[in-house]
Formats: sequence, structure tokens, C-alpha cells
Amino acid sequence: MRKVLAVLLIAFVVFPMALATLSTIAVSTWALDRNFYTDLVGDPRLYDALLSEDVPNYFGRRIAVREVDGVPARALSQALREVVTPEYLAGEATRIVDQVFAVIEGESSTFVITLDVAPLKDALRGEAGRRFAQTLAANLPACASGQESRAPGGTIVRCLPSNVSVEEATGVIVNALPAYLDEVPDQIDLARDRVFLTGVARGWNTVALGQGALNFAVLILVLITGGLWLAAAFIGGEDRRERLLWLGWSLLVPAVLVFALGLLVGADFSAGWVRFGLSQARFGDFEASDSFRLALQDVARAALDTVANGFLMAGGVAGGIAIGLIAWGYTTPKTRRMVPAVAPSATQPALPQEAPTPTQSEPPAG
Repeated sequence: MRKVLAVLLIAFVVFPMALATLSTIAVSTWALDRNFYTDLVGDPRLYDALLSEDVPNYFGRRIAVREVDGVPARALSQALREVVTPEYLAGEATRIVDQVFAVIEGESSTFVITLDVAPLKDALRGEAGRRFAQTLAANLPACASGQESRAPGGTIVRCLPSNVSVEEATGVIVNALPAYLDEVPDQIDLARDRVFLTGVARGWNTVALGQGALNFAVLILVLITGGLWLAAAFIGGEDRRERLLWLGWSLLVPAVLVFALGLLVGADFSAGWVRFGLSQARFGDFEASDSFRLALQDVARAALDTVANGFLMAGGVAGGIAIGLIAWGYTTPKTRRMVPAVAPSATQPALPQEAPTPTQSEPPAG
């Protein structure tokens, strides 16, 4: 009866708890690690793709100024490379990660993601502004027959007439930049709505969701699961050998599953699902180009390696402990059980006893 109870306890309580605990330990190695995300967003491959197509298209949609209407994306992309550098984009991405973690760690109650374009505006008002204008003018296409060189009501040329040189177009663009920059805000809100975490990130019931809180949750899970694990082993085992075997085998199964999950995440099989997910993903009103999606797939592949290592570590350590307990159990000698002597019961008749045989030293009766 005790062994049946132990099996039920392990199957329906200990096993799912151990699986959840090991998975949480695996996730805790990276889920709330700020450096993990800053390393990902610092990958230069992302910014090469962004600068080639996505940044000009995004600026053209989010900064609705009439002067840039109709400017070809390729020309604007080449011009923006004069002021928008990979270092600038990496810095902004890191700052956004810091904004997210400020909310997660309880430092802020408002989740707002903004892009700081003030450094770009300052650069365009200086020498970089002329380089921007020269590059833009040099990459503008020739105007088609009957096409106006400027957008309706605008001042920045969108194509080069046959009677206008690149230098003349550069001057026009340089003269138009101050008025254009005055209409560009210093901060661009990248989110459609602001998220307020009232009561979660502030007040008397503040709950910081940082790495420390996750580590505390892992500790609580380990203590609860460990207590149930030991209880099941003491219920099922009658001596030290059996208890060690119960502990080892009940831990080995979830450890193997977590380790196998790490192998699956790290295998090429998961890369196909990542590519499919990114191809179907929509980033708000940001329409990502194919080149950016390809770069994002490479970065996601690196992230999956880190995720897989967490599961491999948790499953491997737990599996090693389980194998050690099993080996210890099999090398532990069995405890000999002493069977007590059974006294005859009151209802059981006593066996007949033979009369003592007289010896020769005793005279015969009579």
C-alpha cells in the first residue's frame, strides 16, 4: 500500500513539480538578464539591414512632413547613412532595453518606448547636414517627363530635372533642412499606447519583477518540490537503499526530459519554426523588410543557443544528481530484517510431551 501511494504521489505531484522547477531554473539563466538582451540588440547585422531600407521607410511614415513626400527610399537611405550610424542605432536599442527593464525591476510605472532623434537633428544642422544633402542629391533619379522636382507644397527635391545639377540640388536641400528639422520632434514614440503598471511597480505593494525576484521564486519551487520528493521516497522506501533508489529514479525522468528539450531547442529543427514565426510576425505599424527579417533570424538563432544551454545545464545537473543517487542506492547493502519468534496462541493446543524414560539408577516402582 505504501509503494502504491508513493507511485501516485510521484506521478501526479512530484513529477510535474520537478519538471516545472527544472524548467524555471533553465529559464532563469537568461529570461531577466539585461546583458542577454543588450548583446542581442547590439548585433551589427541588424543595423546594416535597418539602414538599407527599414529606417528610411519608417521615418517616412512616422514623420509625416510634406518636404519628404515622394523622396525615393533608396536615395533617402543613402543620405541617412551620413548621420544614422550603427553606433547610434545600437545605443538607442540599448536604451530601449533599459526602459523595459526599468518597468520590470520596478523603477518606473510607465512603459514608454521612444526614439531619441535629437542627436540626428543636431548633426543635420552641422557639417553632416551638407553631407546628407550631397548624398541625397547624388542618388536622386532624373525627373520623368512632366514630373515636378518637388512634392506638392514641399521644398526638398525628389528628382533632378535635366537643367539642375547635383550641386544646385544640394543647395536647395541644405536650405530646406532647417525648416524641415523644426517640424521633427526630438522624441518619437514607437508604441501606439502607453502601458501604466499602477500597483505593480509602485505603492506599498510594490512587486519588483527583476532577477532577484525570479531567483526567490526558484528557491521556493526548489524547497516545495524537494520536500515532496523526499516525502515520496520515505513513503515508498523501507530502508536507506530503497529510499535512495526512489529519489534517483523519480528525479531522472524529469531531468532527461528537460535535457532533451535543450537538445531540441539547440537543434536545427527549431530554426525552421523560428523562420516561420518571424515571417508571420507583425511589428506594430513597422513593416520589416526581407533583409531585416533574415538578420533577425540570425540573431534569434544565437538567442536559441543561450536558451538551449539553460535547459541543458538544468537537465544535466539534475540528471547527474539522479544517477549518483541511483548508483549510491545500488551499492548500499540491503538491511536485514529480523523476524520475531512467534509464541503459540492460546487457542492452539500444546504439543503432547513424552513421559521421561526411567534410568537404571532408579528402582522400579512396586
